[in-house]
Amino acid sequence: MKQRKRGLIPDELTEAMHGEFTVDEETERRHRVATARSSVALGLLTPDEAAEAYGIPLEEITASGPDPGK
Repeated sequence: MKQRKRGLIPDELTEAMHGEFTVDEETERRHRVATARSSVALGLLTPDEAAEAYGIPLEEITASGPDPGK
């Protein structure tokens, strides 16, 4: 029996899938803030590194509350 080779999904499939999936800007911002905060909480990044990596203001990472800036 021939075994299937494990690997990445072909680029044309991922491009098609991403083309069908969109998120509004506010949801995207919330996800970035949450991911940045999680990265800092887990000790993976400093707040400054997370702000740069996720392209969000440092104040949004260090502010308390579930959704700063609203």
